[in-house]
Amino acid sequence: MRKLFIVSLLVVAGYVPASAQHTAFRYIVGEIHKVYDKPVFGNYCMGLGIDRSFNSRLTVGFDVAYDVGSALVGENGKAVNITSGSSTSSYFVKRHLLTLNYHTEYALADNDGTHAYIGTFIGLRRITQDWLDDAYYDPYNGPSPFPRTVSASKWLIPLGLRMGIRGAVDEGFLDLYAQLGYQIGGGESLYPRYPVLAKAEYTQTSSLAFSVGLAYGIGW
Repeated sequence: MRKLFIVSLLVVAGYVPASAQHTAFRYIVGEIHKVYDKPVFGNYCMGLGIDRSFNSRLTVGFDVAYDVGSALVGENGKAVNITSGSSTSSYFVKRHLLTLNYHTEYALADNDGTHAYIGTFIGLRRITQDWLDDAYYDPYNGPSPFPRTVSASKWLIPLGLRMGIRGAVDEGFLDLYAQLGYQIGGGESLYPRYPVLAKAEYTQTSSLAFSVGLAYGIGW
């Protein structure tokens, strides 16, 4: 009777024998995130991850991705022009973004084939920046009103809902997905000491977390 009770609990909890569990490694072909208010998407990430399905409906995964788009801009970084009153300054901005992401997926049909899913995600994002004023001193007008150099680093925690369309975990598959939620630590300026930078690109973090990505995986 005790064994029958335990088996019944496992069935109610959605337990499926180990033979129904599968593991897959995934390659993130491309992933973009809303990290700043401006621009909406200023990054292009690639990375690796691992998925684990526990039954015909539930899959969990963990991904690591890095912004290769910013890394390939050039040695000096991206040029950003800032205007304040009658003054204009040109900066070179080096940006870095590292993302860690844990997600769950609940298949809307059995996950032994192509299926849609909905789930949750929580992540950790590390952003760092270095700004260099390319025209700090003008011999005719004197020192620039803009700071010569500024740097910043910040951790953000995005969390919310994930949805997508993907293939079965136990074979080669594509995963097209989107994530929407709230970004803890966002909605703030990276440089509150420098109001002149307040409206510049890459200076105001977003409180809205939104991502779109495509991954390819191989499982067994």
